[in-house]
Amino acid sequence: MAPVLEGVSPLRLKSCPAAALIFLWILVPGLALARDLFVTVITVGGETASNSTNSFQSVGNLFDEATVAELFPTYQQGLTAYSAVLDFRGVITGLSFDAGADVFRFEIPALGIALAFTGGSRDSSVQQFEDWLRGENVGAANSQNSLTPFLRALVAQSPVDPVAGNPNSLESRMFESDLGLGTLGSFLEDFSDFSDDTANTDDSAKPPNVWKLDFDFGHFAAGPHGGETYDLDIAFGWNVNRRIILMADLATMFSVAEGEALTGLGNFGLGLQGRIAEGWNLALMVRGGVVGSVDVGAVAAMVTVSLVNHMGFDFSEYRLEMSNMVGFASSIDGIEIEGIALNYDGLTNVVLKNGLSLYRELGGSRPLRARLFLTDTQYFGDDLWLEHSDEIGLGLGMAASKDGVRTYDPVALDLSYVFGSAYDAFHLKLSFRF
Repeated sequence: MAPVLEGVSPLRLKSCPAAALIFLWILVPGLALARDLFVTVITVGGETASNSTNSFQSVGNLFDEATVAELFPTYQQGLTAYSAVLDFRGVITGLSFDAGADVFRFEIPALGIALAFTGGSRDSSVQQFEDWLRGENVGAANSQNSLTPFLRALVAQSPVDPVAGNPNSLESRMFESDLGLGTLGSFLEDFSDFSDDTANTDDSAKPPNVWKLDFDFGHFAAGPHGGETYDLDIAFGWNVNRRIILMADLATMFSVAEGEALTGLGNFGLGLQGRIAEGWNLALMVRGGVVGSVDVGAVAAMVTVSLVNHMGFDFSEYRLEMSNMVGFASSIDGIEIEGIALNYDGLTNVVLKNGLSLYRELGGSRPLRARLFLTDTQYFGDDLWLEHSDEIGLGLGMAASKDGVRTYDPVALDLSYVFGSAYDAFHLKLSFRF
């Protein structure tokens, strides 16, 4: 059968008991049936059919009268009862119209959500449902506050939520940027030729400033979904003296889920790093970020505060670096993009990141430096889809010095693998330091 509407792919499943279909739906999420971000199974008079889309903007179209009538020739618009199960990016919901009624019912029993949308006609009631998903107040019972538990469930159950809960979300990317910026500065032992005098205005007596530019490409599989990520990060470190560095960065990411659902996010961070002793740095980071996607259906802003511990140990031709970070994140309400304004009611998490990097200079006519690294990430606080993940990787850089600063890689290439429960991703990152 040809698609019912653009961007939506229906699949007829006649003579299949609805209870059995729902059982398979919940217990076997990896079926191709659930690959799109929004998938519904509609039951009319004992027959079932499925419909799906990767566009949040088209979710309401799955239930309009013309679409249902094309799926079911016996369907009488405005009269025939039907029920539906909607997989909304991983959260299972129920929807229905009673016979001869125009009240559209939306239920998530596990969350205690039971809403009724009445618009005067079935299509108008579905439109009210769409407006509610966008964060609009649709009557006293269907206020924006009634949407917050659903948004929290998406963060906890959706593999591709843009706000939090997976390594490609705003929260995760902000913490990743905090760790990267917090380990930007070199160690005190690398600045033996420079002064601690903060009042010294002679630039030759201060360590050189540093710029960082990173390009990252990733391919991920999260639950039944897959996609690509594209990151661009730029950072600057100003060495006040050999003890103190002020840092700032701007990080952006675009992700494409299922080949068409686009999400964009950006964050800006400020940091102060102190070189406490030889081979020991401490940094305090503050960051703000926003994310939006009209395809996935999410808009949010967030702030993070992180403390980064960075230590280095030299032995023979090796250097071992250890990084530890504790960070706090909280969502900010009041952000609106393309008519979508959502309230996460202070979504809050704490993260612990612990990493090890082992470097070895390879020598040769053009000195190179190899790197093996591992980072462990654990979240606490509000429920998330993925609360623990690890990254392991290999890197190769051009070992060099800059104005007396050693252990400096002006160009480096990293290949890494990120993994967690039902999550896998490969990343290729090209880094420049100048």
